[in-house]
Amino acid sequence: MARTMQLGGTKLPPVSRSIDDAPSPTAARLDFPAKITLFLLGLYILLKPYYLLPSGSPQVADILLVFEIAFLPFLPPAKHDFATRNLMYCMAVFSLYAALVNLGWSIALVDRSVAIYAAYYVFNLGLLIICLRIGAAHTKATLQVIAYAVVISAVIQAVMTAHSLNTAQYRQTASFNNPNQLGYWSLLSLCIFLSITIRVKIKWYMQAPAIICLCYAVALSLSKAAMIASALMLIVHFARSPRLVVIALVSALIGYLALENSTITGRVEGRLENIGSQTDDSLYSRGYLRVVEYPEYAVLGAGEGALYRFNDVAYSDQRFEIHSTFGTILFSYGVIGMVVFAGAIWQLYRASSIGYLLYLFPPFLYGLTHQGLRFSFLWLLISVIAILGRSARQQRSPISPRHNIRQLAAAKAGRLS
Repeated sequence: MARTMQLGGTKLPPVSRSIDDAPSPTAARLDFPAKITLFLLGLYILLKPYYLLPSGSPQVADILLVFEIAFLPFLPPAKHDFATRNLMYCMAVFSLYAALVNLGWSIALVDRSVAIYAAYYVFNLGLLIICLRIGAAHTKATLQVIAYAVVISAVIQAVMTAHSLNTAQYRQTASFNNPNQLGYWSLLSLCIFLSITIRVKIKWYMQAPAIICLCYAVALSLSKAAMIASALMLIVHFARSPRLVVIALVSALIGYLALENSTITGRVEGRLENIGSQTDDSLYSRGYLRVVEYPEYAVLGAGEGALYRFNDVAYSDQRFEIHSTFGTILFSYGVIGMVVFAGAIWQLYRASSIGYLLYLFPPFLYGLTHQGLRFSFLWLLISVIAILGRSARQQRSPISPRHNIRQLAAAKAGRLS
């Protein structure tokens, strides 16, 4: 019998039952299009950390996403439940609305650079649809590909970064263009991987290296938001079961022995001690006041980019986008965008549970001080949570809801023995 853990009164997913314990009622043989799609998805995750072009430009992994989208018509039809369909509809409406807002401002301002932001949401929506589609037909295989791709990517990043570590550089970037990208990628990868381990059995000797490498990458980035959010994620995850404490202790011991005499620990302590004392730690410096100073964008949104429209350089020598996920949604896409996005998160909760949704909280915490909406791994995490929730519901109730309704109707009519 699966055990359900409690964390502060919150009901968490069962810890002892996994996809391996019972066959999925929707399990199907992997055909050629499904194999290619999963292969490209794994390769996409492996190549995502490598930024060969300036930030904002299409990277190598984005090209793979185009090929993945091309395979969508050849995948088996997905039988999504009501909540998952509503999640897809809400995310599609939000993405299309964001694209229209940016395209509209691009035309109005005669500025082609604004139109680029529309492409982010179209491509991220494509990634979400791909994951939900292949995840509905091949749940276990999809989750395994994502999990193992994250493990391999994390180990490669850690080894490469350790080999090319520049101690003269205070914050490391690895293969990214800036430290915050490294920190956010590590945080999202950690949330994706840990959430999948709820349902897919992954050996401890694979979990420990993944956790160590991702935490190491977070530490190298010295992103205060990423470090705090990652620590919270680990606490929430390992609080699910006393058995997971073994993995936590092994990971912590190995990490301590590896970093005991390094400069990283001192720098991490220094960054955490400075929280609240630096000029960029306030809501003011993160650009939240732009929402108040330009209320004319409150309903429809200002779109992203074209920062020359805003004369708010009092707290910065350069104009920059709002350093907040939710601030960006409200200012760039107005109340309409915020309501649609909130509706999508509500549908995600209905498609999963509060226990799975907890794995989305650390990235949202990070998003209070950074703009992380466009990063595709956030959309991948949303997809994974929806797939996990659907799998858990199917295992609890393998008989179709329509069949259950017929049984109840028959029972009321006295025809069910």
